[in-house]
This record gives sequence, C-alpha cells and structure tokens, in this order.
Amino acid sequence: MGWHFRRLLAEEEAERRYPDRVLIAKLIKLALSYRLYFIALAVATFARIGLNVLLPYTVKFLVDSVVSGNLSSLAYWSTVFLGLALGSLIMGFVNSYSSSYLGNKVMYDLRNKMYRHLHRVKLQEVAGEPVGKIVSRITNDVDTIGNVATSGLLDTVGDVITIGGAMFMMWSLSPQLSLVCYMLIPLMVLANIFVISKARRAYRETRKKIAEVTSRISQDVAGASVVQAFSYRKRKNVEEFRRINEENMRANVQAAAITSSMSPLMAIIQAIGSAIILVYGGNLVLQGLLSLGTLMAFYGYLDMFFRPVRTLVMFFTTLQSTLAATERVFTFLEWEPERDEGEIEEPPKLGEVEFRNVTFGYEKGVPVLKGVSFRVRPGEFVAIVGPTGAGKTTLVNLLLRFYEPWSGEILIDGVDVRRYKLSALRSAILMVPQEPLLISGTVLDNILLANPKATAKDVKRALRALGLEDLIETLPEGLETRVLEGGKNLSVGQRQVISFLRVFIANPKILVLDEATSSVDPYTEAKLQAALEKLARSRTTIVIAHRLQTVVNADRIIVLDGGRVVEEGRHEELLKKGGVYARLYGIQLGVAAR
Repeated sequence: MGWHFRRLLAEEEAERRYPDRVLIAKLIKLALSYRLYFIALAVATFARIGLNVLLPYTVKFLVDSVVSGNLSSLAYWSTVFLGLALGSLIMGFVNSYSSSYLGNKVMYDLRNKMYRHLHRVKLQEVAGEPVGKIVSRITNDVDTIGNVATSGLLDTVGDVITIGGAMFMMWSLSPQLSLVCYMLIPLMVLANIFVISKARRAYRETRKKIAEVTSRISQDVAGASVVQAFSYRKRKNVEEFRRINEENMRANVQAAAITSSMSPLMAIIQAIGSAIILVYGGNLVLQGLLSLGTLMAFYGYLDMFFRPVRTLVMFFTTLQSTLAATERVFTFLEWEPERDEGEIEEPPKLGEVEFRNVTFGYEKGVPVLKGVSFRVRPGEFVAIVGPTGAGKTTLVNLLLRFYEPWSGEILIDGVDVRRYKLSALRSAILMVPQEPLLISGTVLDNILLANPKATAKDVKRALRALGLEDLIETLPEGLETRVLEGGKNLSVGQRQVISFLRVFIANPKILVLDEATSSVDPYTEAKLQAALEKLARSRTTIVIAHRLQTVVNADRIIVLDGGRVVEEGRHEELLKKGGVYARLYGIQLGVAAR
C-alpha cells in the first residue's frame, strides 16, 4: 500500500510543475498575507477548540456528583458546563463569520490580481490557452482555493490540536482505555492512505472535465450564429457536448463515491472502537477500578478523537483538487508579463515604419517570416497582401510588440521599437481589426475608448467629417444606443464605423487596418472606403488586404509569400510583372466575375 501511494505521488508530481509541499507553502503564504485577519480567525478557532476540549471533562464531575448525590457539586459543575457550552457557541459564530469573510476577501483580491495580470501578460502566453480554461482558472479555481487557503488550513491545524488535546485528556482519565484507542490509529492511517490515493486521480480528472465543458460552452456561445446556420454542425455540437458533459458527470460521480466512502469507513472504525471501550470500560466500572463519570467523560472524548480524523481525511481528499487548482492559478500568475524596458516616453512623431531583415515564428524552429525587409514612408498608404499563411498579420503583431522577432530590427522614425515605452509606442499606432472590440455600454462609450478626453461633440464632428452620419442615425437612440454583448444589435458596418471614429478622435500617427471594409454591403463599403481615404491623408496607413480590389489605389503594395517579400510596387506595375500578385488578382477577379 505504501509503495503504491509513493508511486502515485511520483506520477502526479511528474505531471505537475510543482510538488505538493511547494503548493502547500504557496497556500500558507497566501493566507499569511492577510496576517491581521488570520490572527483574529486563529484566536476564535483556538478559543473554540479549547472550550470544546474541556466540555467532556466536566461530564466526569457531573455524573460522579449524581452518583454520589452531591447536589452542590452538581450545581457547580452544571454551571461550568453551561458556561463552557455558551462560550463555545459564541466562539463558533465568530469563527464561522471570520472564516467566511476572510475566504471571500481572498477570492476577491485573487480574482482582481489575476484579471490585472491578464491584461499585462505576453500575447503568446494567452494565445495557446482555450478561453474556457482561462475563465475557469479565474472563477472555479479561485473558488476552490479561497476557503482552503484560509479557514481550511487553520481548521486542519485546529483538528490536529483537537486530536492532541483529546488524546491528552483521555490519557489523564484512563491510560488503559487510551491504549485501546491508540491501537486503532494504524487502521485509520491505512484507510486514509487508501482513500487519498484514489481521490488524487479522481479530483484531477474532474477539474480537467469541467474545464473542457467550460471551454466548449464558451466556444459555442461565441459562434452561436454560425452553429445555428448549419443544422448538421448544431447536431454534431450537441452530440459532442453531451459526450463531454457525460464524461464530466462520470468523473464527478466517481470522485464523490471515493470521497463519500471515507465517512462510513471511519464510522465503522469508530463504532468498533466505541464498542470495545464500552465493554472494556464497563467491566472496569463494575470492578470498581473506574468511576462511571470517568467512563462517560472518556466516551465523550471518543467523538472528539475520531471526528477530526474524518474531517482531516475529507480535507486531504479535497486538498488534491485544491492543489491542482492552486497550481493552475499560480502558474497563470507566473505567465511572463510584457517587458517595458524602453526609455523613450514620447510617441513617434513622423510615422515612418521599417522592417530590417526580420525573422520570426510562433513555434521554435518554424519561422513564419524569413528575413523580411521593407520601409513605409511617413504619410504613405501601403497595402500588404499575400496568400493565407504568408505572415501578413504577424507583421502587425511584431509592430505592436505583441511578440519579439527572433532576429532583425523593427524601427519607427529610425528608432528600434524596443526603445519606446510600450504606452508611447501603442499610442502612436491604432489597429482596426475586422471585428472591433466592443464593451457593454453605449455606442458613444465604445467610441471614446480610444480617447477618454474626447466628448460627444468631438464624435459628432468626426461623423460629419467622415460622412458616416447616416450609418449611426439609423440606430434607435443614435450614439446613446446600448450595445449588446459582442455588438449583436449592430450591423457589421455600424461596428466598423465605431472603429473609424476611434481613429479620428485618437489621431494616431500610424493606422493599421485588417481588411476593415470587408463583409459589408456595397453601399456601406463605399461609405467606409471614402472615410478611410480621408483618415489616411494625414497619417501612415498600412492595410492588411485579403480582397485585392480594395487596395488598387494604394501608394504601394508589398506582396508576401512563404514568409518573404517577393514583390513590391503599385497595382499596375505588379500586374505587368505577372508574378504572385497578378496571379492572386486574377484568381479573385475570376471568382468575382463568376
């Protein structure tokens, strides 16, 4: 049994990043960071334990007073018993309230810390994780460790003290009966090892399965409109979710069965111990070697001896899921944040962009960009085109320093981007994606994200300047229209109007667009294209283009293929070359004609 338990521990520690002792140390450190709250809780806990340990001992004097007919002694010990019981109840209330408050305080602070950290970590740390798993860490895992990190650890120490106090009082009452109880300890230890060894795997599996369920729900909610449109995919999703959910149910049922088995197992051991004590102790009473009060007091300590053992076993079985959750939470907090080592606090003034022999990949040994070099002059309108997977979006990620190149340099106004403070760099660049970020609030609130100092008058002036008033006026309450989650109550064109207005009020030196005028009707596209031309006049503009017809008027077109710059020039020049651009343009033109 011991070999099996050690082997299981070794297997789990090999799978996990931290051994148990390190994770427990992290939990203790977390609890001690709330020192004053923790001390108050500890005082209430240990006061309650001390009063509880004294209670059964008074029973000895109460019963012996009844047997001897000593009424004055009976009255005295009854008063003592009542005082101890009331004190224990009061301390129990203080302990329960303090525990609840401290547990919720830890969860509140930990979630805030994780949420702040989420906004500072490198993009590659988040990119490899399913959304559902990240959400599960900030919600479910924090719930799991919140109470254990405070009252759970303290209650565990309290249970150990309770067992020690009970054993001491039992020995002081009757060494013979105490030895009988102590003989049951090896049996309880073996039972504990058996249950814990089974529970470790079971709880680890439950956390995996609930993360899969959460991730699947997040994925399907995000793509609800697409799923609804394809009846086959909808049926397939339902079948797949039923399978995942069933696996989650089975894992939880199995874990519950293992955990639940401990109570009856310990109850059987306690029943055996109680029966032996009553028979053996009763015999000692009949022989006059033990008073009836001593036997009754000793019997009262039996529950105080066995109950904390059951509680400790339950704690250590659930501790396995807690340690797994602890590792996920602290691993999340150890995700590498973005390094902001730049010394230049002023944003770039001109907007010149240059890539010098840049090589980069998302996976080690698999480059996406291979020695890419090009320069965008201040105020120039440049389109970057190429087949899917050529590395177009990667250029933008590197420009904004979401990732760092393996080799080469990226410069703005002749200065390496790493020398700029991140806030200065990103204030000079505004990215307009195909699907803009929308928050809960009004249309105006969403526009002002780009410049909180701007006003509604500034936004209305921007609408007129860009000729986009009619696309907003169709909304029920205009700029004050509430935006539903994900902008579901806005058209694609209206969502892009918000992006264009952000550009106008933020006035960045460099504008980057990822096919921002795609997926709209011809009328809206014409309006947005005209607005884009106005926005591009006073700044450097880089367009990641998938539909080549939208960039035929660009000052210059850079063609990527296989991670390299293969062509560069104006639309007419590239068509004459008959290279990659001409082939892509011909394919798209043929598709459009059909």
